[in-house]
Amino acid sequence: MSASGADSSGTPLPGPGPVDPAGAAAVLRAAREVLVVGHVRPDADAAGSAIAIATALRRTGVAATVSFGGPDPVPAALGTLDPDGLVVPSSRAPVAPELLVSCDVSSAQRLGDLADRLDTAGGSLAIDHHASFSGFATRHLVDPAAPATVLLVRAVLAELGAELDAVLARALFAGLYTDTGGFRWGGSGALRLGAELVDAGADPRALMRELTGTRPFGWLAAQAAVLAGARREPAAAGGAGLVWAAVDVPTATRFRDQTATVVGQLLATAGDGVAALLTESEPHQWSVSLRGNGSPDLSRVASALGGGGHAAAAGFERAGTRDELLALLRSELDAATT
Repeated sequence: MSASGADSSGTPLPGPGPVDPAGAAAVLRAAREVLVVGHVRPDADAAGSAIAIATALRRTGVAATVSFGGPDPVPAALGTLDPDGLVVPSSRAPVAPELLVSCDVSSAQRLGDLADRLDTAGGSLAIDHHASFSGFATRHLVDPAAPATVLLVRAVLAELGAELDAVLARALFAGLYTDTGGFRWGGSGALRLGAELVDAGADPRALMRELTGTRPFGWLAAQAAVLAGARREPAAAGGAGLVWAAVDVPTATRFRDQTATVVGQLLATAGDGVAALLTESEPHQWSVSLRGNGSPDLSRVASALGGGGHAAAAGFERAGTRDELLALLRSELDAATT
């Protein structure tokens, strides 16, 4: 960071704690080496936010790199958002960056094997929209009212004077579209940003096809098997009900980019209850996606189990058997409804 305590324009840097978009931009301008990270198993909001920040910084001469904790740099479907090759495996991420910027990360645990960079970095800035944000960064721009982290990133880019082009617009639009459920929520602000991004070069039809991709024919049978194993527990979640299904290791390995869509199908059958998809990435190691209607608060449930998210969409990762995870989930759902 700048030894003068100011950014490159001479603006004094904000102190530790909450910052606004202008304060976040000042912190970014003062750094010459930046590692931008998102949560493990990044979605389009985390990946798009991180890539947009790093792209804008690279264009000003900053040595900016993107990485995500875990064995996979970024899901294959999101690779299209990184035409400049900014994303590197966590094993190649700078060990002691001048500044660590986290995007769409609610807690240090969600950084995976990059969490140690919080100790080795010169400073840290978090940009996030989760109500469960734990305050782990030196400075943080957090707004739980924002429907997606990319809205906050767009405000920071504006303060940086970054000109929107197709690369930035595509990265931001991907996160905006997916985190607002295809603009089903997010209000007029999300719609206005969507229009701005389309005008700047984001092609929704082409981009969504790239992100969702085509599915192998074998996925039909695999999906049918997962859904056939779904179970409904009407008494769970304080009587609201729970619909869950599990994906085993072979299916998760073979159809890595397809399985996440199943939770939406479960939710469609859950009524006013909760849907849960338990995906076993390796023996006794699970990733659990939760969806609901906001009551019970799923961010509270996921946070209690080591994850995070929003009231209507959250998740966590945990070791154990399927039945052990289900028992924990039932307990936390019941606690969240009392």
